[in-house]
Amino acid sequence: MDLIKSIQRANTALTKYFLYSLIVTVFDTGIVWLLVRFSVLHLVAANTIGVIAGFGLHYILASKSVFDAEYGIVGFVLYLITFLFGLILANWLIYASYSYVFTTYSENFRILMSKGVSIAVPFFAMYYMRKYLFLMLNKRSG
Repeated sequence: MDLIKSIQRANTALTKYFLYSLIVTVFDTGIVWLLVRFSVLHLVAANTIGVIAGFGLHYILASKSVFDAEYGIVGFVLYLITFLFGLILANWLIYASYSYVFTTYSENFRILMSKGVSIAVPFFAMYYMRKYLFLMLNKRSG
């Protein structure tokens, strides 16, 4: 709990984005884990559902407080477009790392490590992409 409080006090955009992403990651990963472990869906389909659910939560948490964007159609579309890019990247990464990189490890470890790879890379790609695009949007509307 002290970690969360110290992160909140830092009050930087990247720190907030990271905190919100952690919350969404736990939510997303839980969904993927349950769907794959109980053989409900294939890994990529389960990942897609988890990421989509996380998208909605992340948009609500980060739009105003990180990117200073109003909840509106233009901001939502921008978030959606960057989300779709991130989803494609995450699905490719989870598939490639699960199928080719972590093949010698146990099933549980493969799932978690592959999910980790599919979280870390898109995190930075989407943050900087959104930061730039929302900066341009805010300059245009301001």
